Amino acid sequence: MILITGITGLTGKFLYKEIQKSLPNNEIRYFVRKDSDISWLENRDNIFYGELSNIEDIESALDGIDTVFHLAPRGILSNILLVCNKLNVNRFFYINSTGVYSKFKSSTHIDIKNEEELKNSGLIYTIIRPSMIYGNHQDGNIHLLVKLLNRFPIFPIVGKGTGLMHPIYAGDLANVLVKTILEEEKTRYKEYDVAGKYPIAYKELLYNISKAIGKKRLFIHIPYSLALFIGKIGDYIPNRIISYEKILRLNEDKNFDYTKAKNDLSFSPISFEEGIKYEIEALREENII
Repeated sequence: MILITGITGLTGKFLYKEIQKSLPNNEIRYFVRKDSDISWLENRDNIFYGELSNIEDIESALDGIDTVFHLAPRGILSNILLVCNKLNVNRFFYINSTGVYSKFKSSTHIDIKNEEELKNSGLIYTIIRPSMIYGNHQDGNIHLLVKLLNRFPIFPIVGKGTGLMHPIYAGDLANVLVKTILEEEKTRYKEYDVAGKYPIAYKELLYNISKAIGKKRLFIHIPYSLALFIGKIGDYIPNRIISYEKILRLNEDKNFDYTKAKNDLSFSPISFEEGIKYEIEALREENII
């Protein structure tokens, strides 16, 4: 039996649909917090309520489990690994992030530490590192850009806007995650980077969003140094849009090689131009734009 954490998040919702389609006969238990919205789940008989910060909850959730699929926030991995070893759960799938490659990401040390801890745990592991994920209002970046571009006719681009981005559509991520389960033996002790069909310059990403929304926008370039200053101010004013680190990362090329996933798991992602249409459709269905 498989225990999956983080099913109520962005990727989890897409994964659940893919599981219903591709793994209908597998025994799967979902670990969710008591205050999580699970109204969208088709079957709630296999839900375990608990907190991943609580060792006793994890022990109860792992009763009868032989495989863990960890989608939940990466900062709470240690407790699960501890209990897995205690209860002899020996198979672990871990969804981390391509953020491990960033020079700037402040949480990179956590991502790297988690991978080292997993590799030293003695468990049979598979690590999947998606790039920036998008797909609906739960993504942390793209949907905010969609909302801003939908609202404002003029939009700033930091510097030349040529820094590469390589976002992955959540549906593609869900598909490859299920493939790692189906190809369990092949994926043992392997690490997979997964991203969109091809990288795209930041300014082109913005153009694609405005085109998909169906609104013409005027893009103005602002000096990189000025944006950094504004980012510093943003660090002291709680917001989800701008920070010093976000500005730094806009100028950092993000281009990831997913050849291994392509060869082992037939990974074939869609382009951002195609994926953003799906996200905008989802946002409109939720009356967010």
